[in-house]
Amino acid sequence: MNTLAVEMNCALLLENSHRQLIEASDSLRKIYLNSADYVREKVETVDIKEKCNTNRIKVSSAKGYTFEKLISPVFVRNNIFGYVSLIRESEGFSELDYIVIKKAASICAMQIINETSAFENEQRIKGELLNAVFRGGIFRRGAYLPIKINGIQS
Repeated sequence: MNTLAVEMNCALLLENSHRQLIEASDSLRKIYLNSADYVREKVETVDIKEKCNTNRIKVSSAKGYTFEKLISPVFVRNNIFGYVSLIRESEGFSELDYIVIKKAASICAMQIINETSAFENEQRIKGELLNAVFRGGIFRRGAYLPIKINGIQS
């Protein structure tokens, strides 16, 4: 996130579907001046017009600074996992900003799916191993390999 934020000269953040902060670029602190301001921000346009599209809203921090926020949903398995936001102080957003935020949301979704799949596969393999141990199948499989199981050399 930091690399993209530096290249785009903005702040980026990832929020969950309840708008709680998951990850933020280092530049977010520069814009909000204090990381605690983010938690207390007041969104003037709370209602996001369409949850499925990229939206532009104005944000006021607790210290009274106004910013513009470009928000794009992160879809994981046809559900909204959260939102990626691009934040700028007063400059408007270009067409490139809209393209970048949509691509960033897609990349976040792919990363989340990748991590979820890896975790699910690990849990499945652990479960299969545990079942094999309980059924005694692990010893039959181990007999084909020159390894020691329970102190017995195969």
